[in-house]
Amino acid sequence: MRDRLNELQEYAKLHSQQYPEDAIEKDILFQTDHTLAVMQKEIQSIRTENHLMKVDVKRMGKQTTRFLTSMRRLSSIKRDTNSIAKDIKARGEGIHKKLQNLKAINEEAEATYGKNSATARIAKAQYVAITHAFQEAMSEYNEAEMAQRENCKIRIQRQLEIMGKDISGNQIEDMIEQGKWDVFSENLLADVKGARAALNEIEMRHKELLKLESRIKDVHDLFLQMALLVEEQAETLNIIELNVVGVQDYVAEAITHVKKAVEYKKKNPCRMLCCCCPCCS
Repeated sequence: MRDRLNELQEYAKLHSQQYPEDAIEKDILFQTDHTLAVMQKEIQSIRTENHLMKVDVKRMGKQTTRFLTSMRRLSSIKRDTNSIAKDIKARGEGIHKKLQNLKAINEEAEATYGKNSATARIAKAQYVAITHAFQEAMSEYNEAEMAQRENCKIRIQRQLEIMGKDISGNQIEDMIEQGKWDVFSENLLADVKGARAALNEIEMRHKELLKLESRIKDVHDLFLQMALLVEEQAETLNIIELNVVGVQDYVAEAITHVKKAVEYKKKNPCRMLCCCCPCCS
């Protein structure tokens, strides 16, 4: 039989030159790093926008407090509040679009590397975290708008008290929906300037409440879209939780085995040589 070892070695050398393993590994690593780099850039942009939106929400909260306590410049406070709300809405819609792009990147990573790959799992975890951060910011914005709505109702109730009308909160809600504030003007005398001014104030607050209701509706529309995203993530969160629990179980089991091995080694030091040396008997 002819010795073909040298021929095999030459063939292996030629194959390694044509298909170097390092090049394949570097190519895979480059693709993975590129995917995560693109995703990280998008996430950083969303985090920045989300932070700015939270800052705007705090500003709106301060304006809401001023609206209830200030006796002057209500029109200026109203303009500032409307401007802030407009910025928050635009920023929220922009973040939502970026989250949709992030979702597409995440799905692409799963299709390219597999759902159980490290790249896909990292991408999914980042996507889930940033989505919940946005949901939290939108919840704070919704609370600020609802607080503004309550403050409008309080001012209306105060003006009604000036007019000598004792109206409950439920009655005010009904009047807000119907907009029938003219019922209070029937018994007003022409020379009662304070009462007429109070009625004008009520009508102004009602118009503001209508605009506020429209803004709150826009927030709720975004909440519905966010709810769909969160619902899609529920299964992933359960899988992540199961994986974490599984890892904890494996670690606990491994620690138990290691302790048993150490204890066994201490009790039987001579048996470590049995595989190498013949037993003396």
